Amino acid sequence: MTSFEDLYNTYFKRVYAYIFSRVRNHATAEDLCAAAWKNAYEHWASFDEQKGEFTQWIFTIARNQTNMYWRLYWVKNVFSLTEESAPVYAGDSPLKNLEQDTFRHDLTNALGKLSARERDILALKFYSGLNNRQIAQVSQLSESNVGTIINRAVTKMRKGMKNYD
Repeated sequence: MTSFEDLYNTYFKRVYAYIFSRVRNHATAEDLCAAAWKNAYEHWASFDEQKGEFTQWIFTIARNQTNMYWRLYWVKNVFSLTEESAPVYAGDSPLKNLEQDTFRHDLTNALGKLSARERDILALKFYSGLNNRQIAQVSQLSESNVGTIINRAVTKMRKGMKNYD
């Protein structure tokens, strides 16, 4: 059995990328990633390779951690009228900043048209690098259903981003 430290070193960036893709904030992603790895370490003795792959296990923990964050976020902020400020792109020209802002705005709008399940599965696929079988294990869907959801979600995204073909 591989050591926890080796698995941490192997999967940390992928887990962080997945969490960041869901929360879009570095500080929050770092906190959630740390909590997910802490949870995994605390329950390391209960991990059983016979029941599934480590990738399935760690991404399930990361997914649960992120889902809990969003549940608490919406409860705490449902009546909040504040918004996060727009990111500043140091060193870029104003035109480059405008192009990046426009692209991010269009991408955010296209993502907003997807269901939460579609966004989650796309994040597992493209930000975490999981294959469809691993995503099926994490999401408790069939592998063919995962493929169908990814295909339909990507098609919707392409329609929403047609100006960037």
